[in-house]
Amino acid sequence: MSADSSAPLSSGSPRGWLRLFAGLLIGVLLGSSAGYFYARQLYRPQDAVVITSQQASDQEEAMRQQTTQLRYTRGQLDTADGELVIERAAREELEAQLLTAQAELGRVRDQLAFYEQLLPPGPEGSVDIRSVQIERDGGGLRYKVLLMRSGRNGGTPFAGALRFQATGVLKGETVTVDLAPMQVKAETGPVTVTGESTSAASLALQFDQYQRSQGMLAVPEGFVPENVTVSVLEGETVRATRSVKLEL
Repeated sequence: MSADSSAPLSSGSPRGWLRLFAGLLIGVLLGSSAGYFYARQLYRPQDAVVITSQQASDQEEAMRQQTTQLRYTRGQLDTADGELVIERAAREELEAQLLTAQAELGRVRDQLAFYEQLLPPGPEGSVDIRSVQIERDGGGLRYKVLLMRSGRNGGTPFAGALRFQATGVLKGETVTVDLAPMQVKAETGPVTVTGESTSAASLALQFDQYQRSQGMLAVPEGFVPENVTVSVLEGETVRATRSVKLEL
């Protein structure tokens, strides 16, 4: 072996520089690792809790279950709100029906009061004016008349007509005038009166046991009625009559 190969490597050779560089690198790495762990230990809170991946997974699963439960609860609340809206609408509908029923009850009571004014029946086959209502309505008079026949009539209907006569003041004098109907409501519906013949036809009567007639009477211009007399005519014969004093 030559003297050159057995002599120690000088620091100026390339191999020596590599060894020196490697040693410095290892020292830096070791120092960096030690500093990292020391800093981590130094700055980590004393009460910090370290959990495993399984514990983290369990917590995530618990959060998902809570989210699902929250969505379910919100769905129940939405359903309850919808039921409340439906219930409120149903209650409003019932209230409207109740108001309608009360109005209908009032109308029936008025009709009952009308029929309760009936007079005792007369002789067999006679015609009675059982009830009369006449009241002012705008420029006319609104009337309701109920007629009845007593006993059994063997199917022979009564044929006649109504006549309305009013006593009142016209041009400062007390006079009596015949009132013609403006509109009459019969079983076939309202009839608008436009002429004398139509007026006579609208006041015609034909019934077996009872008949109800209602409508509007025209009042002559300038005439102020005070009393109205209702008569039932059979031909030219007066079969029944009633008088009504009008309220001012």
